[in-house]
Amino acid sequence: MQQARIRTRWKRAGESVPIGQFANAVSAVCWRIALNAARNLHEQDFVYEDDAQRLAVIREYLFFLIHCSDRLMHDCLTADERADFITELSLNCLSHYRENSRELLGEEMVADEDIGELDRIAGKLSRCGFPEQRPGFAMLRLLGSRIQDVLGRGQTNKWVIDQIMEIDGLDAFEIFDKALKQLTRSSGYAAARPART
Repeated sequence: MQQARIRTRWKRAGESVPIGQFANAVSAVCWRIALNAARNLHEQDFVYEDDAQRLAVIREYLFFLIHCSDRLMHDCLTADERADFITELSLNCLSHYRENSRELLGEEMVADEDIGELDRIAGKLSRCGFPEQRPGFAMLRLLGSRIQDVLGRGQTNKWVIDQIMEIDGLDAFEIFDKALKQLTRSSGYAAARPART
């Protein structure tokens, strides 16, 4: 997957960053990565019927990255900070999604429906393993399965679940993990995270 250009440093590094501002910056990273992942599927010759499908794939990646954020920031924030962070991150990500849906489809998305779906998928993702601070097989399979449901199982898209599980899902996570580490280091929220072997 082609690397998206992402801002991962604060203009005044080292200063304490309010949690809402931090969440807003992370949401911009999530949006860029989700958009890039959706474009990558098209470049790999998977087919979107319309912009609605493309946006639905972006939304699935946003849900996935929001959940990964929660896992990765668990030991970096207090319980109250974490609750505020995930709430603000979710609202900001869904705001990006709804704004783009309005521009592309001319439709006003219903916020409560998006939040309800995010809660449902978060419940399923929370039951998936996150070994060595990265998504495991079950989490990637869930992401791939949901994107397969969006794109369908026709001849051109029947292998999309394999693309997500074996390549794109992990690529998106790796780009996100690197960006999140840089943001936390420069925002004052960084904490020791287990080293990968």
